[in-house]
Amino acid sequence: MGEPLVIETLEELRDLDLFDRIVKIFDEAEKNGDLVFKEASDFERITDKKTKMEYEIKVVEALSKRPNNRASEPGDDVKVTQEKIADIQKKNPFLHPEPELTIIDSLFGNYRLILNKYPNTRYHFLLVTKEFEKQDTLLKPIELQLMHAILENLNRKIEEKNMTERYFSFFNSGPESGYSQFHKHIQFMMLPSNFHVYQDDVVRGVDYFIPKEIVENRRPLFHKKASFKHYILKLKDDPSDEEDEQDSLAILYMYLIKRALNIYKEHDMEDSMMSYNLLMMPDWIMIVPRRAAKYGEVWQNSLGFMGLFCVKNEELKNLVLELGFAKILEECGFPIEEDEEHIVYNEYGY
Repeated sequence: MGEPLVIETLEELRDLDLFDRIVKIFDEAEKNGDLVFKEASDFERITDKKTKMEYEIKVVEALSKRPNNRASEPGDDVKVTQEKIADIQKKNPFLHPEPELTIIDSLFGNYRLILNKYPNTRYHFLLVTKEFEKQDTLLKPIELQLMHAILENLNRKIEEKNMTERYFSFFNSGPESGYSQFHKHIQFMMLPSNFHVYQDDVVRGVDYFIPKEIVENRRPLFHKKASFKHYILKLKDDPSDEEDEQDSLAILYMYLIKRALNIYKEHDMEDSMMSYNLLMMPDWIMIVPRRAAKYGEVWQNSLGFMGLFCVKNEELKNLVLELGFAKILEECGFPIEEDEEHIVYNEYGY
C-alpha cells in the first residue's frame, strides 16, 4: 500500500478518506488470501414481539478459525501472572501486525488501525495500542475521542455515498465480556443494511446532559422492554473544541463505569473482576455490565447487545433460536428490573 501512513492530529484524521482506504486494503487482502472471510449467505432478521428489538443471526465461518489469546477463561477465579502475560505476548497478533492488513501505521504515535484478520463482516477493523496494554484497563480519554472521530469520519462518508449501512464501535473489557484477545483493542463494524437499533429510539429527541442520580430526569437512558441492564447516554452535538469533546466523553464514560461497578456491588461480586461491553455510535454511548461470557454454549461479546448474533455453525444458530435472543442476553448480562427507572445507585460509593 505504499508508504506507511502516519496520522498525528484529529484534523488529519477527520480529513482522511478513511472509508475508501479501508475498502481498498480489505478488498486487496481478501483477493490475496491475507484474511479469512466469506460473505454470510445464511442469515435471518427477526423482530422480537415483546421487546420490539430487531435481531439478525448469521453463520460466520471465520469464527471457527479465529484464535483466542485470553489471560484467563471465563469463570476462572485466577490471577493473571506475569508469566501468563509473557506467554500471551508470544502469540500476540497485534504487536507486529501484517503490513497487508494495516490501515494506519501510526495514529497519534501510540496506536494503529488494522483489519480484523477473521472479520465478522466486510470492512471490520480494529484500533490497537502499539505497545502491549491489557484489555481490562480503562479506556483513556484520547481513546474515546479516537473512537468518536473515526465513527464520524466513516459515517459521514457512508452517508455521502447514500449507503444504507452505518458503522458502530465496541470495546469488550473484563473476563466475562466475550473478548478473544488480551491486547487492548477497540473494534469497528458496519451494521447490516437498513438495520434498526433500539438505541436510536432511546436517544431520539434527547439533549446531551451529564447525569446525576439526585435529579429525576437526568438519569441514564435505557430501553424499557429489553431483558438486560444497560445504560445509554447522549453525546454532545457541538463541543466547543477538542478538549471539550475529550472531557465530555471521559465524564460520560466514567459515569457509566461507576454504574457498572454499583451493579457488581449490589450483587456482591468482586469489582476487580468487572466485565462490561461499551458500544458507541456518533450520537450515543452505552454500557452493558456482564456476569457471564456465555449462556450454555452460546458466547456473547458486544454484538448481541446491538441485536447481532454471529455463530460459527448451523447447530449453534438453531440453539440460539431455541433459547431466544432476549434470554441469552439476560443471562450474559444482568436482568433488567421492573422498577429500573426508579432505582437510585450510590454513584459516589466508588
